[in-house]
Amino acid sequence: MNADANSPKLRRKTRPAAAFAALAQASLARIDACLDQVQGRDDPEDLHQLRVALRHARAVVWALGPSLPRQERDRWKQDLRMLARATSEVRDWDVFLAETIAPAREREPDDTVLAAIADTARERRDTARDTMLPTLAAYRDWPLPALHRDLAHLAHLAARARNDGGRLGPFAIKRVRRGRKRLRALTRAARHGDARAVHEQRIAGKRLRYVIEALKPVLPSRYTRRLHRKLVKRQTRLGSFVDGIVARRLMADCLGAQAMPDDAPPPPGAS
Repeated sequence: MNADANSPKLRRKTRPAAAFAALAQASLARIDACLDQVQGRDDPEDLHQLRVALRHARAVVWALGPSLPRQERDRWKQDLRMLARATSEVRDWDVFLAETIAPAREREPDDTVLAAIADTARERRDTARDTMLPTLAAYRDWPLPALHRDLAHLAHLAARARNDGGRLGPFAIKRVRRGRKRLRALTRAARHGDARAVHEQRIAGKRLRYVIEALKPVLPSRYTRRLHRKLVKRQTRLGSFVDGIVARRLMADCLGAQAMPDDAPPPPGAS
């Protein structure tokens, strides 16, 4: 989800708080539209687009958060994290079904075990979606209105402020450099393939990528071109690694369900 014709027009002299208000308003509009799609129909791509919109919004909060009042910044971080977590289980099942089960069934269409695993995975996915939808509906009622109210307040403060963190150009470069430093540290920590370390590296890379996309108009080309391309390439590689870990976990879940279906009698000696 790169910048498009509907993205805010940022300038190097823009105050960071004003840039946050503009970028966050656009992010909330995208999130709102994605929520309409997810709640109106069951299409995995809609949920994927909602998660991308959330990542962009969270990246903006990270990048421009130091220019915000602490209370507002913390609320944005918490509320966006809550919504992202509500969507994660369904997305995991969607990816598992599309990238693990579907190719396997194409190669072995008559395999009864694969058919049973596919049925179990779809059932688990549908159950997770049934749990997710009320959470998304509740989000529309609260805290989404509070976030919109924050934006109106922050835009008012930015219009009156004379010293809210300087100008966006230097501020954005500083934040990208900080993101790169953090990513380098996580890359070193993940060099031995520890799953948690690799996951944290991947998240930091995604965040830096989306920060660059959001702040592209005020960043030098060395960030918006070379670094961005490198981040996209690395993200694809790390994504495959992490998706493989998730697939193994979900496969074990499905195999466990096949080994002990809900209506199976208890094992001998079970109370």
